[in-house]
Amino acid sequence: MFYRFVILFIGLIIFSACSGLQSPQKDKEMTIVVASYIPVGYDPYLYPGMKLFVDMVNERGKGAVRLDMYWGGTLLRSKQLLPGLQAGSAEMIFVPSTYLVGSFPILGIQAMPLWDKLYDSYQSLKIGSPLAVYENKILKKKNIMQLSGAGVLFEFLWTRDKVVRRVEDMKGLKIRVPGKVQAKIVQSLGAIPVTLPSAELPQALQRGVVDGAIMNPWTAQGRGIEEYCKYILIHPICGISNSIYVMNDVWNSWPEKVRNVILEAAVEYEQKLYGSDDSLINENQLENNLIPFFEGKGMEAIYLHKEDGYDFKKAIRPAVEWWVREVGPEIGEKALGYINYDM
Repeated sequence: MFYRFVILFIGLIIFSACSGLQSPQKDKEMTIVVASYIPVGYDPYLYPGMKLFVDMVNERGKGAVRLDMYWGGTLLRSKQLLPGLQAGSAEMIFVPSTYLVGSFPILGIQAMPLWDKLYDSYQSLKIGSPLAVYENKILKKKNIMQLSGAGVLFEFLWTRDKVVRRVEDMKGLKIRVPGKVQAKIVQSLGAIPVTLPSAELPQALQRGVVDGAIMNPWTAQGRGIEEYCKYILIHPICGISNSIYVMNDVWNSWPEKVRNVILEAAVEYEQKLYGSDDSLINENQLENNLIPFFEGKGMEAIYLHKEDGYDFKKAIRPAVEWWVREVGPEIGEKALGYINYDM
């Protein structure tokens, strides 16, 4: 009986091994939960770009990885995105970097008008660039990773009934801002920053609670701001970037194949979003599409003389210096050095 048992046991082992060779088990497709507060069809520019990234990953990652995308705050609202990411409710988030500056001051560099062209900001912040690598070096200390910074959208000044042509015209104006860095910039220009949810902006403008707002024209086109404002100052007051974030340890826990699919898609996403003259968001859209759209709605576009433009740049310098103190002089000055900003 003993020998029969041994022979049977050995036979079972051989049968199991052969079965394993004949029918190798396939790796299970990984599902990654992604969240954004931006709703489907939010605007003709940012939403298509974000959807492009999701679609590229899902197409190229078939059998290995799939992004389960939650749009429009259906999983996490704007203020819940970072806590939700840290808690594991989502494994990847799309969020403007300016919303995270309080927790990660290094990201404040993406909220300032430090570039003259959209393409220049893309080159500075694209995946693998010295500045992007340095930002992630700092972020890693708090276990977060910026998968994509893409580039910076310029934010202009929109006013109800006050024409702003010079820095002194800003004095005393109540201006709605989207974040901490923008508040400092507006304050350095002599205006009064007001923080309120974007959903409340139309009513605040209508009632005169604020005299104007800081907003990028690509987003503004879908917000109906032309119904409440008469003027748009065509000069970058601030900046904003819609970036992709993951927790660093979560990223490193994913299989290499999964990370490669996502990273390759992210590189191409950045290129198609900002990286050329015919990208989804480009400089030509301002003059050829956006400004004519707002003018067609009855708004007046204000352009600065060269000297006045210089005065605006000079006036925001204290805000840049404030950010350097916030992040630490060594870190801040090194980050600004990557874009040749002269302190």
